[in-house]
Parts: sequence; C-alpha cells; structure tokens
Amino acid sequence: MADYDAIVVGAGHNGLAAASVLAKRGLSVLCLEKTNWNGGQAATKELFEGYKHSVGAWALLVFRREMLELLGLEKYGLELITPETSYCSFGEPGDAPFVAYSDTAKMAEMVMKDHGLDAIQGLAALSEYLQPFKVIFEGAIGGNPRPLEQLIAEAPDVETRERLIRICYSASAMDIVRQFFPDPEKHRCILGSLMASAIDGTHMGPYTPGSGLSLAYHYLAGDAYDFKVPRGGIGALSNAIERAFLDAGGEIRYRTPVKRLLIQDGKATGVELRDGETISAKVVLSSLDARATFLNLAGKEHLPSEFAHAVEEIQYTNGYIQIHMTLKELPRFTGHLEFANKDKIGWLVAYIPSAEHLQKNWEEYQRNEVPETPVSYCYFPSVRDPSLAPEGRYTCTIFSHYFPADPPPGKHNEYRDLMAERAIDAIERFAPSFRDAIIDKVVLTQEYFKKTFGVTAGDFASGLLHPSQMWDKRPVPGSGSYRTPIENLVMCGAACHPGPGVTCRPGYNAAMEVLEDWQD
Repeated sequence: MADYDAIVVGAGHNGLAAASVLAKRGLSVLCLEKTNWNGGQAATKELFEGYKHSVGAWALLVFRREMLELLGLEKYGLELITPETSYCSFGEPGDAPFVAYSDTAKMAEMVMKDHGLDAIQGLAALSEYLQPFKVIFEGAIGGNPRPLEQLIAEAPDVETRERLIRICYSASAMDIVRQFFPDPEKHRCILGSLMASAIDGTHMGPYTPGSGLSLAYHYLAGDAYDFKVPRGGIGALSNAIERAFLDAGGEIRYRTPVKRLLIQDGKATGVELRDGETISAKVVLSSLDARATFLNLAGKEHLPSEFAHAVEEIQYTNGYIQIHMTLKELPRFTGHLEFANKDKIGWLVAYIPSAEHLQKNWEEYQRNEVPETPVSYCYFPSVRDPSLAPEGRYTCTIFSHYFPADPPPGKHNEYRDLMAERAIDAIERFAPSFRDAIIDKVVLTQEYFKKTFGVTAGDFASGLLHPSQMWDKRPVPGSGSYRTPIENLVMCGAACHPGPGVTCRPGYNAAMEVLEDWQD
C-alpha cells in the first residue's frame, strides 16, 4: 500500500494549487519543498529586517479572477489590490509618458488627452486585431490543449486563419503593432511599453519573428491594464493556497529536497529524498520545469529517446536582474515626470523610451554585453501596501531585461553590479534624490533562481514563451496533456499549458486530469 495517494514536488503556487485541489477531493497528499518557504518564484521574503519584498514574480499580471473561486481562496484572507494606474512608461522629455489606467473609460480619456485620437484608434485597432487569439485562448485555457494548428484550421474564414498564423507563428511583435502605429516618430513610449511586454519571458527582441505570440499572450491571457497585487506581497497568494491545502488535510514538508523519482516498470511509484528516505505514492506530480523533472529527477533511461531529445532542446535562455531596495524616503520625479508624484502614479514607473531602444538592448544582450542604458521597471510596492515597510520607510524593486545570459568566466558579479548601477541611473536621471534614498539593496540575476530553486538556466517562464513551446507543444511537442511518458507522473507547473505567469492554471488543470483518471 502506498504511503500517499499523491506526492507533489515543489510548493510553488502551481504545486500548491494542484495539491489543494486533490486534497479537497479526499486524496492523501504530500507536498515536498526543497527551500524553507512556499511560493517558489512567487514568494514574499523579509530580505531586510522589517521590509518585505516579492522575490521573482511581484503582481498578478495574467491571473484570472475565476481562480479565486475554483481554488476556494475567498475565506483565507487573500486581498487583491487593484491600483488606479498599473504603470507609467516613460522616455525622454519630448515623448509623452504612457500611463495605463485600470478603468477603461479613464484610460481612453487620458490616452486622448496625452497622446491624441490616433493613439486611441491604434490601441483599439490592435486589440481588435488580436481578438481571434483571445477566442482560441479562452476556449483552451481550462484543460488539455488541442493542437494550435487544428484550432487555427477551424477558424471561421481565411482572413482569420491568416491572421492567427501571423500572430502565433510568423510575425514579430513590431510587425503587428506597426500596422496600427505607422509613424516611427510618434507614440514611442506606447510602443516601448507594448514591446517590453512582448519580449518578457522570451529570448527575442521586438523585431524577432515569433514574438507576436508573446504580445498576444501578455495582453489577452489576463487583463492588459488591470494589475492585481496581493496585500502582503505576492507570497500572500501562495500562503492562501497553502492554508486551503492544509485545511483539506494535506501535508507539506519544507527543507526536503527530492533526489530522484522512483520508477518501476515504466511507472512512477514515489520519490527518494536527498537523505535517502523513500516515500511511495499512487501518482507523482512535478511542478518543476521539464528538464529538471525528466533529466534530473527521472533520468533519460526511463524516457523514450525521442522525448528525451525533445526535452534537451527546450529553450530556457533568459537573462534579467532584480534589484530589491529599502528607502528612507520616496524620491520625487522632476521635469516631464513631475505629474507622477501625484495620485500615487509613480508607484510603478518604467524607463522604456521606445521599441528601438529595446531593440538596441537586445542587440547588446546577443553580444553578451551589459546594456549601456537598460530598460528599467521601478516600482515602490509599499506605496500601495504600507504593510510591506516600517512606517515612514519604503520598499523598491527594479526589474530589467537582458542581463547577459552567459557572462565570461569570473565576470558575473562585475556585470551584475554594473547593470544594477545602470538601471538605477536610468531612474535617477528623472528622480535626482533616488540614489541618496537607498538604505540597503540586493541584486539578483537568473543565477540566483537557478541555484536556489534548481530552475533550469534561471528561466522564470519554465520554458520560454516561443511559438514552438506553447499549447500542445508545452513542454515538448505532442506532450501537452500534463501526463507524461512515465505512467503516474504528471506535470503541474508553468512548464505546462497555458504557460508562464502567476496563474495557478497549470496546477489546477493538472489536478483535474489526475482526478479524471483517479481510482481508489
């Protein structure tokens, strides 16, 4: 008799979501986590005494509110804050900043005021152009994905099919957007903002063919301008799911790394821990990425050779930095950003002056160089949630794309610190008191997430958001059903459909697949 009905490897938000669903259906479930905290790359940690920072993910950008009901989280103290403005993307003084408002009417009013009628028309036309993607995404989000090619073939007319092929496969993000913003000298901050989302979680630039899919995913998988921030930091979501899991009778063990999966006659039968203990289960779920799961824990000898080779070919290259800081005071923005000091608009500002600037960063990144002037997302979470910092003090985090993916030997720390200084410089140009306000800071790159969590290449997407790695091709072509070639081994993390971001969907969907097959 097995020790548990199910073992879930990894207590990230997806692992916890899967574990919670199974436990609520009466299964005995054990969740194993190598670190001493939950949430994985969606955790809130006290990096400095009295200050809480969201390490990894920081907001619910593609999260859908129905997941609160599906996971039964309403009674576990989770509170979502929806700021009036999601972000303010800015560039040089001659270009009007682009402020994203959560309320659509307010958004239209302010875009008209700041950017003109042609900008409203361009954004509306872009949204309309991408709607066929939204239709097929909505239809596939709830379970085992059908092949994308089949969904495209079933589109109602030739024009829609051709549009979907461009969005999902052939077009760059700029190919798509330029149709609606044809003047390269206008609306640079709007285009910079669109392109920064399009390259997030990819190894691409804004002009790279295939980046159109990421553009559509980021703007249509959730609500494009409706950022939701859990009160208490991103880890509050994971905490709520954990409480739901424990209330249902589940068990979690922290500081319990899994050494390998136990596989007998092609079936997963449990796990062996690093300390040598073995634990058996009727089904094992892994919330880790595919390479960590299949090559590190399962072993190639237990896999069909074609599948093993496909796993080895998954693309994970994703360079970035996070700078977590404590501040003695809020910096004040000057010049064309002075308005951001009012109404908490400056809680999240992003130096993304244009699509061309982002392309330059991409080209520097491809040469394995630190970008000369990196794009810089700078947010002050405690402005919206004072519980994150002591009274009168503040938290601040900067995120920046395109940190070199493979720095020369011995150069990682030097490159890390250089890029951090350049990212801070990008903000300080428009907030002169910024650097003087910093009390403490820590700089993390993809190497931190690789070493801390065992994430392949530190890729927060668990497999890049590329056309060849989405839908039924996620994690590898032909294996998009959460089930795997190893019987009773199920994938339940962001390596699965529908993809990256804090969504809980992969975990929920995987648990439903297990329940469909379940026999006591």
